[in-house]
Amino acid sequence: MEAFFHDLRFALRSLRRDRAFSVATITTLALAIGLNVIAFTIMNAMLFRGLPLTRQSERVVYIDLRKASGQRVSLSYTDFEHWRSQSRAFEALSFRPNAGAPRTFADSSGHLIDIMGQRISADTLAVIGVQPALGRDFTAADEAPGAPPVAIVSHRFWESRLGKRADVVGATVQINGTAATIIGVMPAGFVFVYEQDVWMPAVPAPGLTGDVFGRLRSGATLEEARVELDTINRRLQGANPTPDRAEIISAQTYSQAYVGPDAPMIYGSLWAGAWFVLLIACANVTNLTLVRTTGQWREFSTRIALGAGLVRITRQMVMESLILASIAGALGWWITRWAVPRWAAATASRYLVLDYTVDSRILLYAVAVSGVAAILYSVAPIARIVRFGANGALKGDARGAMQGLRGKQMGALLVATQMALSIVLLSGAGVLVRSLLKIVNAETGVHDAQHLLVGSLRLPSNAYATPAERLAYFDRLDSELKTIAGIADVTVASHIPVNWVASAAFDIEGEPRDVSGNSAQFMTTGSNYFRVVGAPPITGRDFNDADGLATLPIAIVNQSFVERFLPGETVIGKRLRRIAQNQPGQWLTVVGVVPNIMQVPSGNDQTRQHFTPLVYVPFRQQPMTRAINNAGQSLAGANVLLRATVPFSQVAQAVEAAVRKTEPDARLEDLTTLRKNVGFDRDRMDLQHAELGKHAAAAPVFATVALLLSAIGLSAVIAHSVSQRTKEIGVRMAIGAAVEDIRRMILREGMTPVVIGVVAGLVASLAVNRILQSQLVGVSPYDPVTMTGAPAALILIALLACHLPARRAMCVDPAVALRHD
Repeated sequence: MEAFFHDLRFALRSLRRDRAFSVATITTLALAIGLNVIAFTIMNAMLFRGLPLTRQSERVVYIDLRKASGQRVSLSYTDFEHWRSQSRAFEALSFRPNAGAPRTFADSSGHLIDIMGQRISADTLAVIGVQPALGRDFTAADEAPGAPPVAIVSHRFWESRLGKRADVVGATVQINGTAATIIGVMPAGFVFVYEQDVWMPAVPAPGLTGDVFGRLRSGATLEEARVELDTINRRLQGANPTPDRAEIISAQTYSQAYVGPDAPMIYGSLWAGAWFVLLIACANVTNLTLVRTTGQWREFSTRIALGAGLVRITRQMVMESLILASIAGALGWWITRWAVPRWAAATASRYLVLDYTVDSRILLYAVAVSGVAAILYSVAPIARIVRFGANGALKGDARGAMQGLRGKQMGALLVATQMALSIVLLSGAGVLVRSLLKIVNAETGVHDAQHLLVGSLRLPSNAYATPAERLAYFDRLDSELKTIAGIADVTVASHIPVNWVASAAFDIEGEPRDVSGNSAQFMTTGSNYFRVVGAPPITGRDFNDADGLATLPIAIVNQSFVERFLPGETVIGKRLRRIAQNQPGQWLTVVGVVPNIMQVPSGNDQTRQHFTPLVYVPFRQQPMTRAINNAGQSLAGANVLLRATVPFSQVAQAVEAAVRKTEPDARLEDLTTLRKNVGFDRDRMDLQHAELGKHAAAAPVFATVALLLSAIGLSAVIAHSVSQRTKEIGVRMAIGAAVEDIRRMILREGMTPVVIGVVAGLVASLAVNRILQSQLVGVSPYDPVTMTGAPAALILIALLACHLPARRAMCVDPAVALRHD
């Protein structure tokens, strides 16, 4: 211990003398370690942790059922009971009826609001391992037919709507007009798949269908569980054949089921990128340490001459490395604790709730990464000391012994490695960003989206149950909004532009029905919708206030519809009708053709790369009972669109006040400009591309840090080379070398490993970018813009990094250089 503390004091004194080296090393490592731990925390949350608060979340399995055609199906409660009784791979299986819809809620004051509620089987909370913070869990008696209705509320709802009252347990409330008793309040942060306000027990009933999930027994695997359920399902099919029974069963963890099929690739590559940055940082610090070690050769020679052993010197270097890595690791941990909550807030989604807790396991990982970094950057300097000590070079006057060809080759190899890793990160970030821009900047057909305000208006469903009541309300709201200074026009729609719209089959009068080919999107819009969005009809007219329930049913179609179904025909006056469940609806007469406005389909392709056939019907003829907000959630109400003549900030409060004035219980959600609304949002993308935004945001950060570290490392290597070759440069200039010759020599020395690294990095990028191919939209993994832009940017930065050392070499005075010791 005495030797340990002696080495510690000596190392601290040595590092304090070399403040520039210590600060540079700590800063470089802290940044790289911080990025690495942040990437690991994100990957851990996305792929392994699952839902917050859930006990052993990796053992909670979500079961997906599909037909051979790929169509998703729900399981009947009867089949679920067979599964539960016959399964041996699960500790327990639970049932969740099909997704809940808004429900009315009234407390003791009788004030009605709409809430999101869901029914679950009584053992659900026990299966996922979370109990109420207040009150009790459901019991089997609560889901028995005829049992008194009970409910458990979320912590968020308890705080925002129930005043955080401690006596809420046992209170009687009205849910959908029926008296129910609140028996519990869930802990803060608890979410079960999606955010809900209230949970109620699922009462078994004929025809009840839903989803299944369960907790695996210890030792059971996902594949074993899937095979067992498939066997049970086939047995049930043989005993009672039904056409709707699932033929394909998958058992998945939370991340597999809800984060997306490419999540391991996305976040694995993010973590790999963080390790690339750490390797670049370690290469940088290795070069700095080699430079420092070279400058200490006299000190090492003197210490050996005075009796210090090679082991003692090596131990001293290890101690210095551990001290620097420990300080850098502590700073990296602080960076992680600061950055992760901000990442979580910036990427929060009500439809993908994750556990980003930075706990002791993350701390252990940070300690391990710091130790690995210390080993990586200290191996080469220690090996050099050991080699020269073994050869006796440190004992004599071996001036410059440590700056030979081998040392130069080591420095060049480290620089080339840095450049290769930087190219891989730059090219990967380049194709991801270009892919994201393809989605964000896709043509939408909407004019001046910055001055088009959009918001989802939720109405109390019980107060506006009939079409006449909804029309009357929106007429009042329209009049009120148009009085606001800066609002030029107002309309409503079932969907906001660029959001998803469901497709439906239809047929055209006088033409044979083609159920497989005649499919288009259908949405409802208010009067003057196309004037508000800035896409007036090409032929025919827009909807107006005269298009009511008593007038001729009409429709407007877009250009894509005409090009696909009615090319070269007179469109105005044609009649079409929607087919729902093989039942035709009423005939709609086409009164106009409008330009294409982007509405992404509701299937897997939501990347905004092409327009699809679209049919618009007037709101006054089909006042919807539900509208779809910008996250795909079904609401009682409509989406409001306002054409503004002033910036959003100047009218936002007035718009919200007008909504409250016309209906105090109405809720205007997500009011913003269309430009901001159509920016990338994972909740409105297909599952394959849902995480592209996060990936494309993080990758450039890693690439930029890598580029900066590489440039600093290259500059340090060249500067050290110039300082070591001062005498040589002086001799060259004394015998007639021109200043330009010296500059070319320095640039050649610096740029050679850069070019080698760029070539190696481009070759590696061709393989790495193929891994990212599933995330790319409209961009090749070998995108020529990226593949030329990344090397060009790196070479430019490298030239700038070489410039200062080259200028220093050009300013060497031959007379001074020849006296250089």
